[in-house]
Amino acid sequence: MYRDCIGQGAYFDGAREGQGPNGEFSGPGHISIYNGLTLFDPTFNIVLGQVSSVPINLGNPCLVITEDICQEIGVYEFTVELPVSNQPYTLTYQRCCRNPEITNLVRPGDIGTTYFITITPEAQRRCNASPDFNIDPPIAICVNEVFQIDLGATDREGDSLAYKFCDPVLGGGLDGLNGPTSTSTTFDDIIPLIESPPPYAPVDFRFPQFDLNNQLGQGSVLEIDPLTGLLSGRPIFRGIFVLGVCVEEWSRDSVPILLSETKREFQLAVNLCGNQVFADLLETELDDQGRFFIRQCGPGTNTIINQSTNVDFISTYDWILDGPEGILTGNSRDFVTNITTTGVYEGTMILNRNSFAQNCIDTAVFLLGVFPDATADFEFAEPGCNDEPIDFLDRSTPDGDNTIVEWEWDYADGSALDPRQNPRHRYNQPGVFPVRLSITDNNRCTAEVTKPVTYFPTPRTILIEPDPGFGCVPYTKQFINLSRPINDQYIFEWEFGDGATGDVASPTHVYERTGIFDVYLAITSPTGCFVDTLFNSLVDVRSAPIADFFWTPEEPTNIFPDIRVFDRSIDANRSRYVIRNRAGEQIFTTPALDFDYTLRDSATLFITQLVTHPSGCVDTLTKDLKLRLVNTYFMPNAFTPNGDGLNDVFLPEGILIGATEYLLRIWNRWGELIFTSTEPRVGWDGNFRGTPSPGGGYLWDAQFIDVGGEFQEFKGGVVLIR
Repeated sequence: MYRDCIGQGAYFDGAREGQGPNGEFSGPGHISIYNGLTLFDPTFNIVLGQVSSVPINLGNPCLVITEDICQEIGVYEFTVELPVSNQPYTLTYQRCCRNPEITNLVRPGDIGTTYFITITPEAQRRCNASPDFNIDPPIAICVNEVFQIDLGATDREGDSLAYKFCDPVLGGGLDGLNGPTSTSTTFDDIIPLIESPPPYAPVDFRFPQFDLNNQLGQGSVLEIDPLTGLLSGRPIFRGIFVLGVCVEEWSRDSVPILLSETKREFQLAVNLCGNQVFADLLETELDDQGRFFIRQCGPGTNTIINQSTNVDFISTYDWILDGPEGILTGNSRDFVTNITTTGVYEGTMILNRNSFAQNCIDTAVFLLGVFPDATADFEFAEPGCNDEPIDFLDRSTPDGDNTIVEWEWDYADGSALDPRQNPRHRYNQPGVFPVRLSITDNNRCTAEVTKPVTYFPTPRTILIEPDPGFGCVPYTKQFINLSRPINDQYIFEWEFGDGATGDVASPTHVYERTGIFDVYLAITSPTGCFVDTLFNSLVDVRSAPIADFFWTPEEPTNIFPDIRVFDRSIDANRSRYVIRNRAGEQIFTTPALDFDYTLRDSATLFITQLVTHPSGCVDTLTKDLKLRLVNTYFMPNAFTPNGDGLNDVFLPEGILIGATEYLLRIWNRWGELIFTSTEPRVGWDGNFRGTPSPGGGYLWDAQFIDVGGEFQEFKGGVVLIR
């Protein structure tokens, strides 16, 4: 039994619990068995077995369907023994309703179907087996495309089979769908409790467009071979169609007897499909007639590359080429030739030449042009030690009556391609350059050759970057070599005039003493070319001062914020100080050797000393300075809380800015805590619980975390005087 698994129809009847979608089952599965028109078994139960997807067989090997389609097949297997009878047995299953989207039937959503098999008396006497269809029925074909599908069957006894179109038949009904039943029997129920007896009424086709012989519609081609069961045709309408095909089984007696008739009824979708076969070759160009032109430069073996698609849909290749000595053929994907005579030859490549479907066959017409070859070659003047342009001479030769018409030089140094035949080229840098010459003849055949050009001249003049004037000891001098052409493959010999040497193109050297120095440089190329020069009095190294200063006190505090800065520079004849804040803003400057300065807050300051030597050399030194904050703490030893405004409160004196976690405690002589304070400016007024404390001695302690993060603790005694 077959089911459309895209539509919203019911699941297969007779499914076991959990077998259907969402774990549900649609209804009980059973058949009715008639002997003649008499019920032999009204409800023979059947159970759904394996369910699988039906493969899409479009009946055309070169098409792919472009629309969603899905059908499932449910298999029911059972055994029933029937006594031989003079009446035919009919095993029948009925169900409503059909897919409402079916195109060729009248009201398809309101009618059901009947699946049945009739066992004739003669088949019973012979214990005859019905024929088995070879494949599952097709579920889709392609609109406006030819198809061929094998609907043939195999008979175990070898009886004669004949095929024909037949009407799909009705079965079941709508009773019970929207209220009470309207018929006296169960035959018209959606799932009949007992199926109706034969004969079965045919469906109503949507006449006149559709009928028994035009089940895909007037104008479509639909044929079945009566001897083989080959279903073929070409539909012109899209939609969903019901088809009926019957196979008659005849005995091979001298007078044939009809043993059985098996009906196959199936749902067939006619959808849009895409063609998958296109002939294509890797060509040089297309001629004015749209033919592939394949250029072969030089006689001999050549392979024509096949780019036809889609390979999965191509089964055969046929090559035909009208060669110089007759027809050349081949049947591989690519075509190999070995033509030694120049000329232009016409050929054809055919895909799936013997296919019944025209859309499977595609042809590529091509021209194979076999032309004389050419040999690329050139000479050049070997470079010497001088930095001069190089002359190149073309020595390329054609192999036949062809002529060279284009040249292309690649000097491998990043310069533009050169189209001249015999060019001159100047290299701006040394090295080994793989120079390539490409030539093109009048047949558009190309050839190329590559040769290395070794170019390591010495510079015409050794140049270094101009000196800025003089330097101050210790003087770090970078020598920038401006000589050209050079690279790291050259040998460099430097003598800096103070006994030191260097061996890189642009070295850096530190002069540790004063003086005027000559500098020598020699350059040797990888090919042995040599050049040198002496730069007289190139480096002037002069004496330099040493900046230095200090201040006292070394660590100024908020208690003692005044400092004095003292000069201790060496060999300086002038100096200046600049003080800047963290933002780089200048807040003080003086030319004095020593000076006084007062720090006003704890922000970091930067003091820079600039000193000058009589030679003109300068030196600078920068130091940072920060005011260190400190706390002070002092407690009096007596106080007089008499309200005269003098010493009325016992509290500390000192600097407590930045202190945290402050705690002051006071005890009487009996050890009783009588006062606490967490604020330095809140002291004891001499009262305890609102009552004046008596005169006499008291103990106190105080603690806090100072501005530097250190724990501080103080203890003592105080006399309250009344």
